[in-house]
Amino acid sequence: MTHKEKATPRQENSPSKKQPHDNSTAGQRARLLDALIDVGPSGLSTIELRENYDIMSPAPRVLELRALGFQIETFWIVGENSQGNKHRCARYVLINQVGGEL
Repeated sequence: MTHKEKATPRQENSPSKKQPHDNSTAGQRARLLDALIDVGPSGLSTIELRENYDIMSPAPRVLELRALGFQIETFWIVGENSQGNKHRCARYVLINQVGGEL
């Protein structure tokens, strides 16, 4: 799209607007917790959480979940992003699901 073109506004009933994406901290915390529950003991890396779950800063969300009582372990790994670049990053694993309310 050039700078002169304008995007077509979405229709309220359009199929591409099924569910609004919640990028609030609460929404990201909920996505993170759901994702960690789904993957189980394999956990998820910072890179996976950024690229696949749209959580740009997973570490603060993990700290918030820990403050709510969820036990999440951090393991340091070398992961590869979608561009093929290697990075030292965290892999988070949910140890127990006993925590407070989100």
